Amino acid sequence: MSDSVQQSQPMTSFSPWHLRNAWLKMDQNPRAIEFAKSNIGIFVLHAAFIFVMALSQQFSNSALGLISLTIIGVAILPKYRIPLIMLSSVFYLLLRPFRVDGWSNLLNTKVVELPLNISPYIWQFSAVGAFLCFAFIFLKCINWQKTTWISKRPVLSLILIWASCAIIALLTSDQSYVSTFLWTFTGVLVSSLWFLAYAAVDQKNKEQTPLVVRSGFMRPFWGGSATPIGKSFGYLNKFDAKNDNELAVTRLKAIKLIVWALILTIMMHAMEMVARGYLNLPVLQEIILAHADGNPFATGTNWSSLIYNYFLDLVVIAIWGHFIVAVIRMIGYRIPRNTRNPLASRTLAEFWNRYFFYFKELLVDFFFYPTFVRYFKKAPKLRIAFATFCAAFLGNFLYHFARDTFHFAQLPFWEALAIFQSAAVYSVLLALGLILSQLNPYKPKPQDGFFRYEVLTRLNVIAFFCFLKIFDDMSGEGNVVERLAFLIDLFGA
Repeated sequence: MSDSVQQSQPMTSFSPWHLRNAWLKMDQNPRAIEFAKSNIGIFVLHAAFIFVMALSQQFSNSALGLISLTIIGVAILPKYRIPLIMLSSVFYLLLRPFRVDGWSNLLNTKVVELPLNISPYIWQFSAVGAFLCFAFIFLKCINWQKTTWISKRPVLSLILIWASCAIIALLTSDQSYVSTFLWTFTGVLVSSLWFLAYAAVDQKNKEQTPLVVRSGFMRPFWGGSATPIGKSFGYLNKFDAKNDNELAVTRLKAIKLIVWALILTIMMHAMEMVARGYLNLPVLQEIILAHADGNPFATGTNWSSLIYNYFLDLVVIAIWGHFIVAVIRMIGYRIPRNTRNPLASRTLAEFWNRYFFYFKELLVDFFFYPTFVRYFKKAPKLRIAFATFCAAFLGNFLYHFARDTFHFAQLPFWEALAIFQSAAVYSVLLALGLILSQLNPYKPKPQDGFFRYEVLTRLNVIAFFCFLKIFDDMSGEGNVVERLAFLIDLFGA
């Protein structure tokens, strides 16, 4: 009996469960850490990382090349990590000055209308150069005079500068060179606005990164949206690997995360294959517009599309964020994930923290905290409610409004403004939901029982954000009334 047990023990070490645990805990395994510190280990980890990036097909060839060259350069020349990051980021900014295609389309349209045929790339490079000079001067002003209004209110100053550029561009002649340059500059500014805001906060807090480096870090080479994942050098330095052991652990965590992102990518393709290929499930926007046109789909199809859209959105956000965070970890900064198990959330506030961490951080850093420390100090509940409203409504709406300002260059003012109506309603509902979630005196407890604590609370969160997604649209197709009618019709009312 004992012999049979001893003979069976080696078999269990190769079980799928054992291999899974070994993979998940490899950043705690001394042998794996020692391997990751060795020259051959560094080579293998970087080769594997680049291979997974290429296999995922989530990066363009130029982005894949830039990221690969930068992480390899950092590995070979660790003493020059900061200059390499800055130079790669400036190069990326030159390649991709706009984060939204609408700005590129606007520039292409304006160039055609000009008397002289000047390449759009000339306009882009000129605007990027002007923006980098502006960023340096802006940060220098904050450091130069601590008593100026710009130094005291750097984020608000940036918002006012963006608004001024857009208004002046709107008031100039559409076919002028001045208008073309101003709109191009505004597009570059809004694409890097929040990166510059974080750099300004670093400057105000006397973070030690050189000013030239900080002003060049306006679009990190790892890409992403206008939301600064990794924030700034000041934030990255808090998670910097201090020695070879920490660096090896951080790189192992990067490998784990990027492999998980690849698995999620395969899962996403499988979801789309089933939903679109086999079930012929229309996208949510198509269903809403069909309902508005008087040709609604069946109620079951509406519900299926709504629920599918919610889960697909979670997977897409997770994939996108995991790839970026993995790149940042690969160069030695063990920053938190952008998305971390959002389905485990039992409250709306917890979901928002787990779903899109760095966007939540942007709203908290620039809208919640500044409001919270200034207003309604003697009324705690009102203080939290007002700060939450400023972050979830004002900050959220302003972020998307600034990002898509290009509509005002293409459409009459009121038509352009109407495009943002769904975003405004979305932001109001999100703010109200978060306020009620935070002020709710009853918090779920394990003593409430398994169903109420583990199941019902999570279903409530899923339901809220499922329905909220109906208003999450910036296309300008389908107004608020039509979206509300679709929501009501889901319940047969």
